Amino acid sequence: MAVTLAEIAALAGVSRGTVDRALNDRGRVDPKVAARVRRIAAERGYRPNRAGRMLARAKNPIRIGVIVQSVETMFMHTVFEEIERASAHFTTTGAEVLVRPLEGIDAQQQLDVIDELLEAGVQGIALSPAEDERIRARIQELSGRMPVVTFNSDLPDSGRLCYVGVDNFACGRMSAGLMDLLLAGHGEVLLVAGQENNWSHQQRVDGFQTEAAANFPGLSLLPPQTCGDDQQLAHDIVCRAVKEHPSLRGVYVSVNGQLGACDALRELGLQGKVHLICHDLIPANTENVRRGLIDFLIDQDAALQGARPIELLMDYLLAGEKPETDRILACIDIRNRYNV
Repeated sequence: MAVTLAEIAALAGVSRGTVDRALNDRGRVDPKVAARVRRIAAERGYRPNRAGRMLARAKNPIRIGVIVQSVETMFMHTVFEEIERASAHFTTTGAEVLVRPLEGIDAQQQLDVIDELLEAGVQGIALSPAEDERIRARIQELSGRMPVVTFNSDLPDSGRLCYVGVDNFACGRMSAGLMDLLLAGHGEVLLVAGQENNWSHQQRVDGFQTEAAANFPGLSLLPPQTCGDDQQLAHDIVCRAVKEHPSLRGVYVSVNGQLGACDALRELGLQGKVHLICHDLIPANTENVRRGLIDFLIDQDAALQGARPIELLMDYLLAGEKPETDRILACIDIRNRYNV
């Protein structure tokens, strides 16, 4: 009797979806895991029925939708590029991925695009959602009839299948610890916050404040200032904070606004005097780390956030396989001038 994907998965100690990706060279699989899966498949005489699977797909093509918010920001544009790359790969296997990039975070716009995708016949949706009760209610309604995956930002109580991204609360906590090290336990710190309707932005600031209050009493936090992902506004916020608080020693930019903050510190001659912690390993930020403007960068793995949601939807729609956990978390990657 021919060995099945489920049997190979059990022998390899991985999920059926991982076996499918390894044997069909689609998606991200650890090379050592892929090699183990292929070895077991060969030893057991596995013969994939590719023609049958492609025929089934041709009769009932898989179509999914992906909604990307804030695509004008540096990091989310990188996520969008990873989504496009993953979409192109799955298109060659008979699937169709409808990608809808949106500027800013607009709940009504997201609702309109969800309606458009449903009209187009999608069988699953991945999205970076706005923090809005209408979006939460819509995901709850959709989850009863199709898989919904969130990425980058989350709505934990929405009934979604899975979230893919970093633990943003943990990122904020860790940033507070790094700031305490930079300031040797004492000093005023400015928090630059982002969109009020973005759960991930809120979580970072909440994490920083919670950790500082619990463990770093020497850090004096100024009230968070919202830049709304705007570089110029972030620049102005930092300049105003320095003017009003001449003893300011640290700035945590939790969102898009890193370049504006760097420009402000450079113009004010405070490079290396006011310490700066930011998010996202992108070329412009990396260069500012090398220049000594940014002390630490916190990355959130654009490749994972771009590809994994599509893979999860494909696994569910092809094999009925649900992820083993409802949160797939990216490794929190800390970078400084020694490892960028």
